[in-house]
Amino acid sequence: VNEQLTRRMAGEIVVSNSPGKTLRKWREIFHLSQKHLASLLGVNPSVVCDFEKGRRRSPGIATVRRLVETMVSYDRAHGGRVAGSMVGQQGNSAITDIREFAIGLPIATVVEAIGGEVIAGTEELERTIYGYTIVDALRAITTFSGANFGQMYGWSNERALFFTGVQFGRSPMIAVRAHPVKPRLVCYIQPGSIDKLATKLADMERIVLVSTSTSQEQIQQRLRQL
Repeated sequence: VNEQLTRRMAGEIVVSNSPGKTLRKWREIFHLSQKHLASLLGVNPSVVCDFEKGRRRSPGIATVRRLVETMVSYDRAHGGRVAGSMVGQQGNSAITDIREFAIGLPIATVVEAIGGEVIAGTEELERTIYGYTIVDALRAITTFSGANFGQMYGWSNERALFFTGVQFGRSPMIAVRAHPVKPRLVCYIQPGSIDKLATKLADMERIVLVSTSTSQEQIQQRLRQL
């Protein structure tokens, strides 16, 4: 799993149009500050900062591999949270799509892309998210255990959770509130309606709650273009 994670990270950084921003995304997923990563690498923090801001030429493959292996080794030494999430994503029938963005994106950018209507959390729209998960709400409710719920978060909980098959929106938000790890954005795809309790829970948890009439297929197409 660690080798799979290493290859994926290195590949993303190398082919990215903004390798510095992609490096920053991964650093933040691993919850490492620039200073901490620099310390692990044995370099000055300005080196990491310059890479991320594009002030140095794009790092070569050897440098990228060293950066990536350092972060993965750090994760392994601290319980393997990120690598472990990779295993959890496999074989869950309630999760219909799960992806990470090439770079972190403001919630507002994602909401605009999907034609979403903000129901709660307007003050949180500038927060950054790093990926999304699309979940069949009914299947999740009937098949998920507490451990399964955490599988929705992919590499990071700083993400959007999209729910399909929502009638009133109450059950998904109750489940989100009950779990210790929270997403930044919850979006209901073509819901029947949205219960006031769902809105209240989103406000309490500082989660952006969004509704959209856009189809799941269109949402997936648009998100993959971001």
